[in-house]
Amino acid sequence: MEKRNKIILIVVIILTIVVISICIYSIINNNHLNNSDANKFRTEYMELNDQVNESTGEAYPLVNISVDNTVKYITPKEAIKILKEKSGIIYFGFKTCPWCRSLVSILTDVAINKKEKIYYVDVADIRSSFTIDNGKLIKNKEGTEEYYSILEELDEYLDEYFLEDESGNKYDTEEKKLYAPTLVAVNKGNIKGIHVGTVSSQKSGYNKLSDKEKAELQDIIEKLIDKKN
Repeated sequence: MEKRNKIILIVVIILTIVVISICIYSIINNNHLNNSDANKFRTEYMELNDQVNESTGEAYPLVNISVDNTVKYITPKEAIKILKEKSGIIYFGFKTCPWCRSLVSILTDVAINKKEKIYYVDVADIRSSFTIDNGKLIKNKEGTEEYYSILEELDEYLDEYFLEDESGNKYDTEEKKLYAPTLVAVNKGNIKGIHVGTVSSQKSGYNKLSDKEKAELQDIIEKLIDKKN
């Protein structure tokens, strides 16, 4: 009887250890999923659904991003390295940009279908900014060093950046600008394609894309990814 009790005790201890191990693994795995780039990106963009942009008074465009999206956050320095010597599809944008929000649902779906990773650089705080005050161009914020390095790498693909006042007068900022959204396809440090914005027929980022426009944008993204490969 004593031997039997010992065996039962050992079995109970083993089962307890197994259950505890499974629970610990589950907690660690769930924390990993909750902190993953895919979940972070999805949450970051979708949490603005049904909210209003206070500066414009317009509702942010709705986005629907799969939990299986392939987005990976990278720093501007990492983006520069890809542009110089590596391969990948880089998405430059930020969550409150209405044009970006018109793009990301389609971009992430296409990337899933093509099993392509999307490298994401949030450009909200790295770019320079300008305003016009009493006929004078004022630089409110200097872009980061990495931002200007990205401009240098993309120089031949970017237009000169001009601001226009209410009277139609243009002011030369004497630099170029990385607009959001911008998609870049890179293969071993060679830029194979670049796409800025969404589609030409979308005149405002707050305008919902029609089915025809969505199909056009999907085609643009698919071809861009194909160029990278």
